[in-house]
Amino acid sequence: MKKKVLLIAFAALALTACSSKKATTDSESDKKAASSISSSNVVKQTSNKINLTNYKKIKVVEKTGSTPSQVTDLLGREADAKSKAKTSKLKATIYTWEGVQNGSAGANLAVEFANGVAIAKQISGLVVNRSKQITPKDYKSLKKGMTQEEVEAIVGKPNGYSESDYSNSEVVLWLYTSGLKSDDQANFYVTFQKNKLVAKKAQNFN
Repeated sequence: MKKKVLLIAFAALALTACSSKKATTDSESDKKAASSISSSNVVKQTSNKINLTNYKKIKVVEKTGSTPSQVTDLLGREADAKSKAKTSKLKATIYTWEGVQNGSAGANLAVEFANGVAIAKQISGLVVNRSKQITPKDYKSLKKGMTQEEVEAIVGKPNGYSESDYSNSEVVLWLYTSGLKSDDQANFYVTFQKNKLVAKKAQNFN
């Protein structure tokens, strides 16, 4: 249950991070993660279009990002839920699609739209087959300034991705929830700006 809640918090964190031009600190992250995305119950998959490949095709850029109709066409169906959100002075709507291809129970894809275009997106609950467990030592070896490639070489691919681009600030988050050498409630996320690690935070993993 805690893991599912964290996935929602992870989405909310990234979808609100776009209001800040500075690197997100741990304390700021905790405050932003307190908000949550409203989503519908898990539904059966009706297609394979709710997947990581199409997630990457969604353009997240202030003023020129993908439109709601473009994302709906790309994913093959209407969103399962829509909820209002307010970031600073920005009014937005979050569209959530349930039933991610190759995802775990509760996996979803969400996109935040403002002024008619996508400014943030997230996908969570991806199943990752790891060749080895991620240890606390691996996590501790992640240092600020590392590139995404360097981080992936140490801890592998994440179970969730999130990206926002607003006010000339692009923020990317990776969430890890599986294959961690700890209890089943362990998880951690890393935050990137301009392809450089700027923050990380772990739960029950030390």
